[in-house]
Amino acid sequence: MSWTSRTPRLAAATWLAGTVSVVSMAVLTGALLVVPLHAIGDIVVLLVQWCGWTEHAFPVLPPWTAPRLVGLGLVGLGLLRLVQVGVAVTHARWADQARHRHDVRLLGRFHPRLGIYVLDHTRRGAFCLPGKGGTVVVTRGALRVLQPAELDAVIAHERAHLTGRHHLILTAAAVLARAFPTVPLFAVGHEELRRLVELAADDSAARRSTPRVVAQAVLRLAAPPSPLLGMANTAVHQRVIRLMADRPPLSRSTVLGRVLLVGLLLALPLLVTTIPALSDLTDHCA
Repeated sequence: MSWTSRTPRLAAATWLAGTVSVVSMAVLTGALLVVPLHAIGDIVVLLVQWCGWTEHAFPVLPPWTAPRLVGLGLVGLGLLRLVQVGVAVTHARWADQARHRHDVRLLGRFHPRLGIYVLDHTRRGAFCLPGKGGTVVVTRGALRVLQPAELDAVIAHERAHLTGRHHLILTAAAVLARAFPTVPLFAVGHEELRRLVELAADDSAARRSTPRVVAQAVLRLAAPPSPLLGMANTAVHQRVIRLMADRPPLSRSTVLGRVLLVGLLLALPLLVTTIPALSDLTDHCA
């Protein structure tokens, strides 16, 4: 079993850090078409140190050339594409969630003891609807087949999605994957994050019950893929095998190495901009 399956939250953090680093470097590349690298570093260092501004703190813009204009045009198109896709994906997801909320209000009823909504539908399913307070929905068909312990595991799984803000993670990943489909990191990262958030929610449910109970619940609710975060919508076979398998924890050194990697990925754009300016920092602030 891979380390990503053994520690899904750390693996998801690594994917997110890598994505943030790539996007930040792309933005930095666009900035370098306008402002020299050393000038960006000087500004960042001065903001951190707050050792005073002089006329040397402001960058001198290089002359405009055709390559720089073309580069800025490409960066602008990239940003426009990102905003366009971001609006489209976000609007589609909001509309989908609004439709499901309408169905829940129309066909469902609140279960005060469980703190969930029960949807009057014969299909077996459970999902969560993010929003104010978050909503966990379980169909009547699911209630008929789930044992009490399995139902508790299902509810814990869905609440883990809500508390972990997994819908925001997947929305951001979907925007990047759709906006730049030729970038393998974004396409693969989106699919991997979908898998990892399910594994993380499984682990949260297993801590409330047992891995075996969670695996049984996943099998009972096995359903075709859905755009919503549902208990059994992603990698059912793999999740069941993982829950039933012996998963020794990663060693402390391995976890520390992965955490350092996350920190390095997040700090890389800042290091690239500030290192060239560090040599001048002492003279400037003396």
